[in-house]
Amino acid sequence: MYELGVEQINCNGRLIDLPSLEVVRPAPKMPSDANIDWLLHIYFTRREFTRCRRLIERELNRHLNPEYLYFVQGLIDREEGNNIEALRHLQKSVELNPRNIETYKEIGRTLYLMGRFSQALGVFREAEQRSSIKDHEIYHYLGELLYRAATTQTQSELARQQQDESRSYFELAVQTGRKQESYVRLAELYRKDKQYQKAIEVLENCLHLTPENSEVLIEISVLYLKINETQKAHDRLAEVVGIERKCSPKGLLAFGAILQSRNDVDGALSKYSQIANAEPEIAELWNNIGLCFFKKQKFIVAISSLRKSVWLSPLNYNALYNLSLIYIALCLRKLDDMENAFVALERASSMSVGPQGGGRNPLVVLNFALFCYETGRLAMATEQYNRFMSQAQDLLLPTEYKFQATKLKSLLRISSQGNGILLDPMDSEESDLGRSRTTDLPPDELPLEVNAVVSQN
Repeated sequence: MYELGVEQINCNGRLIDLPSLEVVRPAPKMPSDANIDWLLHIYFTRREFTRCRRLIERELNRHLNPEYLYFVQGLIDREEGNNIEALRHLQKSVELNPRNIETYKEIGRTLYLMGRFSQALGVFREAEQRSSIKDHEIYHYLGELLYRAATTQTQSELARQQQDESRSYFELAVQTGRKQESYVRLAELYRKDKQYQKAIEVLENCLHLTPENSEVLIEISVLYLKINETQKAHDRLAEVVGIERKCSPKGLLAFGAILQSRNDVDGALSKYSQIANAEPEIAELWNNIGLCFFKKQKFIVAISSLRKSVWLSPLNYNALYNLSLIYIALCLRKLDDMENAFVALERASSMSVGPQGGGRNPLVVLNFALFCYETGRLAMATEQYNRFMSQAQDLLLPTEYKFQATKLKSLLRISSQGNGILLDPMDSEESDLGRSRTTDLPPDELPLEVNAVVSQN
């Protein structure tokens, strides 16, 4: 830098000294062996890919270590949708430096985007072995890939092992990092195993990362519905309404289910109508609408709604078994359609414990037992009661279900010693208090399933 001489000007008869001016000299040229990785990184983060390519092309021939150049070139290729070239350049980078874990991770991500999941799994396993630190990104992708493999696995035992290993990796991911996707996926696995309380705890921790995440709040409310904590579910949904003016269909469906469980049928229908206007092709929506109209004694509309639910999801046993309950109500009103009711409820009961049912639903079996009693099939009623008790002994069920079961037990005059019935802890003081000696079970007392937004998986 150098200074010019001091100059003066005449302003209204006065001499004023002008400030000295500094002239900036041109920047010196960088030597040919200088490291320009920092400049390449700046261009890449700015998404100035054209400048990146020019710089890489210029430097590849004279750069002492082109590892980073190939690495960035691979990322650019992937951003532009050229995954084959991306893999080729990333492979060159890892050959120059096999200890760079980031390159392995980018190769794994690229394979994942290409749908080569088994190869991606192998790359991330190798990255895990080579990494000297606990890397939450590696754990997340391993969990994701194993979970995907489990869902497509034909052998049930192997699928279970892969799912357990997937959950272990997601647990490591949330312990070592703060990635929202890991929390959500871990909660999904807990929910699939019906460990609803653990799923809630995981999502509550996720809220520390994103306190106003409406999707997470809705999922928490759905899980609270699963364990019959309707007030807590309502509180979480109220937060969603406070965050955003328009609630998602999933949130509205959960809100409607809560109102429905509190016998606010009109309020529930108002929520469901908002969903029907936006996304009418939801099987659970029409299932719940059908139950609302059944509560309002509008049987034809209820049947039409449930039939639409079955049409949208033919293997949805909730809608099938709710439809059978309405047939029961109609049959008991002398419409002579008892056989259709029996067939529908028997089918729903058989599906509730099979692969289609995705797990146990003792409520279906209890309703089938009640129906069998009402139609004089006492032996089958006893058999279905036994199934209900064996399935429900380790589950948290609403008091209404227990009350109906104890009432049926007394009607069938089942003895825990005489008939070898499998009983649970409710078959004690609480059972005696709720025991009824009536000889009829009106259809209005049958417990109906309100299938909220959550699936049965």
